[in-house]
Amino acid sequence: MTTVIELPATTLTAWHIAEIHPGDRADVHQLFAACSGESVQHRFRARLPAFPARHLDELLAGPPEIHDALTVRAGAGRELVALGSLAVPYGPHDGHTAELALLVADAWQRRGLGRALAAALVARAARRGVTRIVAEVEHGRGRLLTAVGRGLTPVSRTAHRDGLTGIFAIPELPALYRLEP
Repeated sequence: MTTVIELPATTLTAWHIAEIHPGDRADVHQLFAACSGESVQHRFRARLPAFPARHLDELLAGPPEIHDALTVRAGAGRELVALGSLAVPYGPHDGHTAELALLVADAWQRRGLGRALAAALVARAARRGVTRIVAEVEHGRGRLLTAVGRGLTPVSRTAHRDGLTGIFAIPELPALYRLEP
């Protein structure tokens, strides 16, 4: 699946959403390097020196049913500028809930990439039978949680020591978009 989204004419740069591939490892490391310590902190809840190796292995190898990941590539050089994933939580789970995570290079933030990634991941998840999305943000970033939940039905929003957690229900897809059994 590839989605082409054109940015406003003033930027003259197209970006494309596509599935992640095992060959994207080096590009994910470059994306991480293009993120400030603050962006890394927002995504991973810690200032990390590199993209976590185990997490990257899971992104690159995981079947979409367990760990779905999409990339955003931009410009003529198809530079990786954003990464989004929906993962089934570890441990006991209901099989219908997935956790959303996004990482967007600093220079590409506030251009709609995160929102487009989230929407594409949610649509893919819904076709696989996922009915709820969980997203976590740090305190003070509640508006981001609200933005992530746009188009979804809020189920709960919980404040805890480390931040805010939102749970959102995915509206049922019309039969036209459902995968055949």
